[in-house]
Amino acid sequence: MKLQHYIFLSPHLDDVALSCGGLVWDLSREGHRVEIWTLMAGFPPDENYSAFAQQNHHAWGKSGEEAIRMRLSEDGAACEVLNAAPRHFHWPDAIYRRDPHSGEPIVMDKRALFSRAPEPHLVDAIRAMLASEVPDDARLIAPMGLGGHIDHQAVVRAVELSRPTGFVYGDYPYILDAFDRREAIWHGLTRLARPLGEQALEAWQESVLCYASQISVFWRAKTEVRLALRNYLAGGGGRLWQNGTGSSASEHNLH
Repeated sequence: MKLQHYIFLSPHLDDVALSCGGLVWDLSREGHRVEIWTLMAGFPPDENYSAFAQQNHHAWGKSGEEAIRMRLSEDGAACEVLNAAPRHFHWPDAIYRRDPHSGEPIVMDKRALFSRAPEPHLVDAIRAMLASEVPDDARLIAPMGLGGHIDHQAVVRAVELSRPTGFVYGDYPYILDAFDRREAIWHGLTRLARPLGEQALEAWQESVLCYASQISVFWRAKTEVRLALRNYLAGGGGRLWQNGTGSSASEHNLH
């Protein structure tokens, strides 16, 4: 088996662990070099928070820089569980970004978070980073962009413009409701079959539980987290899809 270098792109500080943490752990266990690059991991540019950002702070029990430091710590713990190397980039979450011309928040409520197109200058900045930073021999793995979250869309569009990839993962938990009407640009996707055992599931569960500040967004208790991921795995979730337009057929092996 030839060892590979895998780079998983994560819009936020939890998306890769949520979506395919078991696979990340399994690839690392086999000896592959695995990195998780989180794009929207930057600090807020100032303390002029929108009402929507303040609502999120209230849910987390922390605000601004303190909240981001907490989430960075959670991500570091999750990556340690998965034996993946984290890399955090400087772009702030959509709730902190403002229109460069009007100065108004990019999103003011949850509806806008999942309906607005990403800012062209942000997409271009991510595109340029990927073009310069991703090694030629690395296997880049991107989200599909399911659910339409503005930050997920930004990553998907940047990847398409800079370096089309043969591998994508379904954005969990959005995939549970959005796969059949996905907004992603990927076409001709084929699910890659790959067995993931109990150890991979346990690592996946533990990595997701590291994001304590985010648990209540989707679940009511840790037991629900474990059960949800077990059921998702049993139904074929947590693996990758191959995109025939991104690379040659010979590259569609995970090894």
